[in-house]
Amino acid sequence: MGQLSHAELVEKKFVLFAEGCFGVFTSKIAASLIRYNGDRCVAVIDSRKAGRTVQEVLGYGGPIPIVSHVDQALNLSPEVMIIGKGLHSAELPSAWRHHILAAVQNGLHLVNSIHYRLNDDPDIARAVREKGVTVWETKDAPPVPLNRARVLDLDTWVIHTCGSDSNIGKKTAALEIWNEANRRGIPTGFAATGQSGMLISGHGVAVDGVPGDFMGGAVEQVVLEAAAGKEWVVVEGQGSLNHIGFSSVALAILHGSLPNALVFCHRLGAERTKVWETPIIPIPELIRMNEELTVFERPAKVAAVSVNSFGFTEEDYRREAEKLEADTGLPVVDPLREGGAAQLVDILRAHQRETADRRATRLR
Repeated sequence: MGQLSHAELVEKKFVLFAEGCFGVFTSKIAASLIRYNGDRCVAVIDSRKAGRTVQEVLGYGGPIPIVSHVDQALNLSPEVMIIGKGLHSAELPSAWRHHILAAVQNGLHLVNSIHYRLNDDPDIARAVREKGVTVWETKDAPPVPLNRARVLDLDTWVIHTCGSDSNIGKKTAALEIWNEANRRGIPTGFAATGQSGMLISGHGVAVDGVPGDFMGGAVEQVVLEAAAGKEWVVVEGQGSLNHIGFSSVALAILHGSLPNALVFCHRLGAERTKVWETPIIPIPELIRMNEELTVFERPAKVAAVSVNSFGFTEEDYRREAEKLEADTGLPVVDPLREGGAAQLVDILRAHQRETADRRATRLR
């Protein structure tokens, strides 16, 4: 069996591995793939939720079944097994190994979303060789140069989704803007900076797998590639400047992408960062922090606040959105509520014209 390219892998039918963790916020990669590539997902593996459907767990995704083991999904003809959960660890959970081996022994290709390299595991590597399947280690860093600010030479308008924490909707906002802009006839590229975005779009880099000095250059390269022939590029954000675990990645993306505009993302109601549980400082302060750190080469402003209002009634969402608008002086939009993505594109179009007019006035 010949080795497959990343683009070929993401086009194939897949089973999602989310053992013990399948959910909107507990298996971000799996939830994202169901939302954007769900037509190719045949099943989800999670023994704790087996017998239910994806719709019942996520509230979207339809009747995709949840099973206990890959053997129970084989009759649905998957070709790839994707690990649908990232880990804050470089270890392979011991309970996962037999699932992964079973997938390989049944001829499934693997997409690995965790830092542990499956090709370094003797048993898994041996089975991979014997079966001739492909393993995509999404955390493997491509060779990249240092950031040289080549993005400044582009005619393309660059939008970056930053935010208040990890797993709050930066990728979702970026994908919704990307889809809606292209639907409107604005040729727009998507610069994936994490494994979920890579698996949805088929290209990009997992920035958290790149050595520190080269993270900015990796982002720069992805933006340059996504910009080819495009009017806009939307750069997927990661982490947050205020997160003690993920601030380095957030800053590298901010400086590597050198955006023209920012969309600030926040999960409504969140008061502490995920995992580390540090208090989230006031959103207006975080917005200023992101804006101030763009000034080195190309100052950029936040055009809108994109919120994740999952679980909020329409009434509660409106009330909280209006409060956040009053606090920030910016429009607040949930891109997954009706018309939200269209609103964001309208706001960004107006922001692009406004900033271009201001620049032209300064140059006269």
